[in-house]
Amino acid sequence: MELQQLRYFREVAEREHVTRAAENLFVSQSAISRAVTQLEEELGVPLFYRQGRAVVLSPYGREFLEHVTRALGILESGKRVLNERTGEESGTVSLGFLHSLGIEMVPRLIKEFRRKHPRIQFTLLVQRSGEMLMEELVAGSIDLCLSVPGMFEQSDVRWSHLLDEELLIAMPQTHRLAAKRTLNIRELSSEPFLALSPEHTLRIIFDRVCADASFLPKIAFEGMDIATLRGLIAAGLGIGLLPSAAVRFRGVVEIKLSQRPIRPLGIGWIDDRYLSPCAVKFRDFAACGYRKLRPS
Repeated sequence: MELQQLRYFREVAEREHVTRAAENLFVSQSAISRAVTQLEEELGVPLFYRQGRAVVLSPYGREFLEHVTRALGILESGKRVLNERTGEESGTVSLGFLHSLGIEMVPRLIKEFRRKHPRIQFTLLVQRSGEMLMEELVAGSIDLCLSVPGMFEQSDVRWSHLLDEELLIAMPQTHRLAAKRTLNIRELSSEPFLALSPEHTLRIIFDRVCADASFLPKIAFEGMDIATLRGLIAAGLGIGLLPSAAVRFRGVVEIKLSQRPIRPLGIGWIDDRYLSPCAVKFRDFAACGYRKLRPS
């Protein structure tokens, strides 16, 4: 069993596609297939099942991936430690973040941070739902994560609060309530809602807001990203509880709720795990500087 085989296996498991894994690693498809086959022969179990052109992890593969992820995380952490002993500001930060933060928040943070620290690189390994981010952080796949503090209980994760993000009702410009300045969520109890799937932090908060208002929302569509929801809202298919758009979305209006629901956001790390100097710099920069970077 070789380190390269384990890296190839992890890439195929994440991409669920041999060709895409090969393209991302800049190696041949045959090299990927051969490495996976050799692993399966050595372990004596199938790691993947083929589904057309795609592949999915077998139960054995899922269990093996957990160990591979931890092992590679430890090795990569060791490599970073040795590289950083030169004393130069040239390390690599591995960062995970919520899907919805990849549009504006994460690019802005990284851009401004690298203006001051141009030699520090970022490995954006993970863009996931909140619970999956916690799993990646605990497993050691990432140094830091941007998510909702405390939503998914992990006693060894420490958080630094960044901001409270107000959530608004997004609705079609032609909606009968579109001219209102403020709404009460109870006014919307009969409306069709477009929401993210249940594992997302925004969906968990949305469900809590509705529960506090004593109604079960009618979910007309469940999606995986906010851009899709905004497009369908503009098309008149329903309304949604979303963060304010960084750029005005054509055909959609945003209205405040009297309940003023928020999504708290923070940067998290494992309390007793080594954190490289460059990761510490980014963590502290995010904690102290994000409010100043937000457009007024």
